[in-house]
Amino acid sequence: MPDPEHHMENRVHRRWWLHLLLFFTTCATTFYAGLYSGGVLSFSDGIIYMSAIMTILLVHELGHFTAARIHKVDASLPYFIPMPLPPIGTFGAVITMARPPETKASLLDIGAAGPLAGVLVAIPVCFLGLVLSKVQPLSQLPKGAIMEGNSLLYMMLKHLAHPEMGPGDDVFLHPLAWAGWIGLLVTSLNMLPAGQLDGGHVVYALFGRKAHFRIAWIVRRGVLLLGLTGLACQVIIAYKPAFAWMASLGLDELVLRASGMLGWLIWAILLRFVGGKHPSTHDENTPLDPWRRMVGWTALGIMVLTFMPVFISPVSVG
Repeated sequence: MPDPEHHMENRVHRRWWLHLLLFFTTCATTFYAGLYSGGVLSFSDGIIYMSAIMTILLVHELGHFTAARIHKVDASLPYFIPMPLPPIGTFGAVITMARPPETKASLLDIGAAGPLAGVLVAIPVCFLGLVLSKVQPLSQLPKGAIMEGNSLLYMMLKHLAHPEMGPGDDVFLHPLAWAGWIGLLVTSLNMLPAGQLDGGHVVYALFGRKAHFRIAWIVRRGVLLLGLTGLACQVIIAYKPAFAWMASLGLDELVLRASGMLGWLIWAILLRFVGGKHPSTHDENTPLDPWRRMVGWTALGIMVLTFMPVFISPVSVG
C-alpha cells in the first residue's frame, strides 16, 4: 500500500512549474506596482521596487526552507502570491510542509529563520531607500496622498536617515524605501503570535501549548478591535458632519490616521482560520537550550520593533 505521506511529499516536489509561474507573475505585479510608486510612470522605479521586494520575500522564505531542510522536515519551495493592483503588488509568499516539525527546537528554528533572515535584508534596503527619499512638509502633500504607518524600527530608521526632519515633515518615499517598508510590514504580520504564523511557532516553542492558546486568543481579539476601530474611523470620515465635529475637537488627524487600521479586519478573518490551534510537537516537556531561547526572544523583539498599528492612511480628506 502506498505511503500517503510519501505521496504528499512527491506531490509537493512536482509543483516546480507552479512555483515558477507564481514567482514570475509576482515579479510582474510588483513591477507594475513600482511603476507608479513615485506618482509618475517610471520604468526604473518599477525595476527597483520589484527587485527589492522580491529579494526580501525570497530571503524570508528561503530562511524557512533552509531551516526545514537542516531539520529534515520536507518543505516546498516558496509560493509567491501576486496582488494585481498597486501600491504593493504582492500578498507575500508561503512555504508548505508535508508534516509539522516534531521537536520544539526544530519548530523554533524554522519559525524564526524566516523573519530574522528577511528583516536583515529589509533594514538596509529601507534605510538606503530613506536616504534616497526627499523630506517635505506634510502641508505640501497633494490631496489624495497616503501616509505609510510607523513602527518603532521604521521611525528610528527615518530619523537616522534624516535627522533634520521636523515634526511637520515626512519623507516622500523612494521605491527602495517603499519596498523596505513593505518588508518590515510583512515581518510584523508574520510575527503575530497566533496559530501557525511564524510568531505562533516561536511562542509555542518558547512557552508551550497552553500559553500559545491563551496568547493567540488575546491576539485575535486585539486584531479584531484594531480593525473595528479603523472601520469606525472610516465611517466618521465618510459622514462629513461627524468628521467636521471631530475636527472642531482637534481630532481630525487622529481619525484620519486611525482609519488606516481597517486592514486589520482582513487579518481578523484570516486568523479565524489559521490563528487558533497549533499542531503539537512530540517533545512538549523538553526545554529549549539557551541559544534557542535567545533566538526566540530576539524574534519576539523584532515583532515588537516592527509592529505597525496603522497600515496606510489618507493625509487629508478631499
